[in-house]
Amino acid sequence: MSKVFTMEEIFNTFYDKIYSFTLMRVGNVHDSEDITSDVFVKVAEKIDTYDPDRAAFSTWIFVIALNEIRMYYRKQKTIYPIDNVSELVSSFDIEENLLKREECIFLYKAIENLDEISKEVVLLRYFADLSTRQIAEITALSETNVDVKIHRAKKKMKDFLISCKESK
Repeated sequence: MSKVFTMEEIFNTFYDKIYSFTLMRVGNVHDSEDITSDVFVKVAEKIDTYDPDRAAFSTWIFVIALNEIRMYYRKQKTIYPIDNVSELVSSFDIEENLLKREECIFLYKAIENLDEISKEVVLLRYFADLSTRQIAEITALSETNVDVKIHRAKKKMKDFLISCKESK
């Protein structure tokens, strides 16, 4: 971030991406809204600690989002659920509703079927629209490792979706 952005500019630039990312992680509109709000409160409180020499601003804000999601689950003392999938599907417009509700549920279950780091990498790539380099910075993985995890996760998701389709 070469220039100083206002909180309004930060909010307008990152809100949708942070909200989409948290919604896919928690599967609940209300909790996702709360977590997203907490992220922006934390950004406002900590903006003076951001160091552009250490990471891109997008990396910094998504690390905050990941930490807030992890804190949410620690408070819940639960693993990432797939409860409230119907709420998620009805509130989250994927590619202008090209996917049917059932397909979206299967996609969500396929994502939930991944290990935690693969899940984070896939969600950061496809729901937060971050680059491999940004994901590597956030997750402390190499760019090559991020690409491998994405490739393997897509294969695992594809295999899961095929098995679901065959069992119909």
